[in-house]
Amino acid sequence: MDIKVLASFFSKPTAMNKLKTYNILFYSLIAVAVLFIFLSNPFLVKEYDPWNWHLRFITEFYNGVSKSEGRIWHLVWARIFKFMGIGDIFIWAKIIHVFQFILAAIFLYFFSKTALTILIKSNCSKLHGIKSYEGLHSNENDINGINKLRKIQIKYLSLFAVFLWFIGNGTFSATFSGTLPIAYQQAWIMWYSVTYQGLTIPLFWYCTALTLITFYEELSFRKNLLCVIQIAMASFMIAKFHPQEFLYYIIHTSIIIIVNIGRIVSIKNKKAFLITIPIIFIIMFIAIKYFLDHTLPPFLYVISSQIVKVLQQINVLGHNVIDNLNRFPNSFSEIAIISIISMIIFRVNYLFINDKKISFNRNFFDLLLVSSLLFFLIPMVPFLAGLAAYITHPNFVYRFFFASPWFIFFPFALYKVITMREINIPVYKIVITVALILCSIAYFHKYLIPYHTFLNAKSIIYSLVN
Repeated sequence: MDIKVLASFFSKPTAMNKLKTYNILFYSLIAVAVLFIFLSNPFLVKEYDPWNWHLRFITEFYNGVSKSEGRIWHLVWARIFKFMGIGDIFIWAKIIHVFQFILAAIFLYFFSKTALTILIKSNCSKLHGIKSYEGLHSNENDINGINKLRKIQIKYLSLFAVFLWFIGNGTFSATFSGTLPIAYQQAWIMWYSVTYQGLTIPLFWYCTALTLITFYEELSFRKNLLCVIQIAMASFMIAKFHPQEFLYYIIHTSIIIIVNIGRIVSIKNKKAFLITIPIIFIIMFIAIKYFLDHTLPPFLYVISSQIVKVLQQINVLGHNVIDNLNRFPNSFSEIAIISIISMIIFRVNYLFINDKKISFNRNFFDLLLVSSLLFFLIPMVPFLAGLAAYITHPNFVYRFFFASPWFIFFPFALYKVITMREINIPVYKIVITVALILCSIAYFHKYLIPYHTFLNAKSIIYSLVN
């Protein structure tokens, strides 16, 4: 959408009424989503973890008979229910499910909105800097109107991103009820809404969003300090409840620092350097406190002349994960695969274009692409899967899929289409794009029918009646 067209749009008397309508519709969608969550039911099958493990541990803490150490999430909920005087296990499950479902939606929305806001800014201008467009002679009201429209667009696109994450991430598990096999394919939120991961994964996205804000937004010292404090608090909660999600945060933060290393070491840019130091300190402190006992002995073992033996063990673990434990494509559904393929094709089209001619933040897009690919490849590549299994546990490696920010691309692509001024694509780009699409179809044809995506969505819908 041309900036001049937007400016003329906001010169009309009905423009503000349209913005109010968009806002009313947006908050109506939020209200419907919240109502849906309150009406939905948790996944409670006796043979599976929410019932068989997590609610049982809460019951033990509630009755004061638990001897389990390190189950802080269960202890906290037991004390909450004890304080509230609620002793019904089904009410417990409903409360936890609704609370963590809403929390997941809020934090995923916050991450999506943060990522899209940063992404749609060009490297040369910011959302609030539309005055920098040449040839635009608009008054302040026009510029404010343009900003409001873009913010509303980002809100809707962020909701779309949350929807994609919920239906794009899931998992499959099979067990036995007596002698009868039972199996379920469920969306992530249905599997984990009554587990500690239903809290730690949303907190991970919240930490990552705050870290992105500190690196990419122009904030005052006080606001930067507030972000760092929130990152520290959320990180401690993750480490206490389920440390694996903190490992995801370490990887994401490492990618952010590597992609922005030029800004960090620049003498002129003291802000990036001063932000990086406390975040690294927080990561090191928590890693030493919660991971040292587990990770240091293996790495010392690697250093001490046994590296060949350890690499062989990593190789065996990696192939075991890929052959039996990574739950692909049940955990990383077709819509996620298509999104990553689309990101690569999109990025190839901008390989040799100057930053000044690009209407989005290429640095941040590269960060999202690298993160999306890495968290997809960890459970899929033998060495990476083996290394992850060596550090965590072979049964948990598939969960790295859930930390991939693949769900941001389609909302961003939709924004590019909505704001497209005209279609003027060079022939060479068309040829490259078509060739890449055909290669992708040939190689990934088994994953282009959204079967597991549909099953994930179906499990969420069916939670209204189950």
